[in-house]
Amino acid sequence: MTEINLPIGELEETIHHLQEWMAPESIPTNLAAVPAKSYIHSDARGTCLIISPWNYPINLALTPLIGAISGGNTVFLKASRHSVHTGKALETLIPKYLDNESIIVESEGGAEMITRLLEESWDHIFFTGSVDVGRVVYQAAAKNLTPVVLELGGKNPAIIDENVDLDFAAKRIVWGKFWNCGQTCITADYLLVHKKVAKEFLEALKRRIEEFHGEDPQLSESFCRVISLRQLRRLQNMIEKSGTVAYGGKVDESDLYLSPTIMTNVPLDSPLMTEEIFGPILPLITVESMQEAIQFCNDRPHPLALYVFSKDAAVVDEVISKTRSGAAVANDLLVHFTNSQLPFGGVGDSGLGAYHGKRTFDTFTHKRAVIKSTSTAILDIPLKYPPYSSTKQTLASVLTSPGFEAKLRGFSKLVLALVAMGVARIVLTRSSRL
Repeated sequence: MTEINLPIGELEETIHHLQEWMAPESIPTNLAAVPAKSYIHSDARGTCLIISPWNYPINLALTPLIGAISGGNTVFLKASRHSVHTGKALETLIPKYLDNESIIVESEGGAEMITRLLEESWDHIFFTGSVDVGRVVYQAAAKNLTPVVLELGGKNPAIIDENVDLDFAAKRIVWGKFWNCGQTCITADYLLVHKKVAKEFLEALKRRIEEFHGEDPQLSESFCRVISLRQLRRLQNMIEKSGTVAYGGKVDESDLYLSPTIMTNVPLDSPLMTEEIFGPILPLITVESMQEAIQFCNDRPHPLALYVFSKDAAVVDEVISKTRSGAAVANDLLVHFTNSQLPFGGVGDSGLGAYHGKRTFDTFTHKRAVIKSTSTAILDIPLKYPPYSSTKQTLASVLTSPGFEAKLRGFSKLVLALVAMGVARIVLTRSSRL
């Protein structure tokens, strides 16, 4: 669903609205510039580099590609070498159906190739991946003053208030956390659970895992696998160095399987709490109050997403208003990603820039200011030109003051301009005679 349906939805929206998005946008002209017409043009940026990750190798490659193509750009798409089969499919199918003189796809090269690509001069770079690599991309782009979008990740908290339907909250968290085996940049990376409900909530999580995936999730057709043996061993190492396994923890290297795992008594300086997990491991941290949870979040880098579960609207509003994150969702996980009308992106360490829907088109276009002024001399305003007498300065101050236009709002700018020019000519003519 996330890999196919969402990009198709983005494509359909783009096709439906592209003529409208491409058209010059007519905007009001200020009085000082009339008689003229003002526009915003959406110009292609040029040659763009898109670097996509392995966890959603179709969606996170094609969605920015749709925006880049619709914006009129040429593109080098660097797909991840870790999602081998999908990368090969993109390399084969995109040149088959699209203009292979304008779009190049490559999926085999690793860090060395990405380093070489970043040494080139691009008109725009769109990167999705880790914070560490994002910093490298940003530094490389700065050498050529290349604009970038960085879709990164981070430690996304899910805050559980004491006033909550625990079973319902557990249902949504288990669904969202273990979707794609936890290999989702916007999923909950850890839980901050009010101490009064922590034990009961842990049991609710266990029940929901078994309801969704059975007593042995390895047999579930709805539970995915870890992308590679390297990643599986990284996750296994995290478990071994961080706290107590309260549920799960089963590993089968031959199947790239790690069961849904809940961790308790997790040290805050352990890998589970200092590194992005990117797997089916969920640390549970208890807090005494929502104020403590808010402070906990604010003491750490801004996450890509923040989740809060509560029946109390005041608690939800307080958490959202007193924290910063790329997105905030109350009583659910992941769903903001599915709404193309919402900007998707991070803040601070979790990213730079946003996309989805029209914003993807906007990301890959330069918004060019255009004014088309009159070519008729009689309509020219004499106040612009020297010599600047005291009369001219007084008139110019009145006509260009912010309050003047506000008072006359609702009248035609052209009519106002003609009246202003007429008054100016009369005053200036009389003052010259004196």
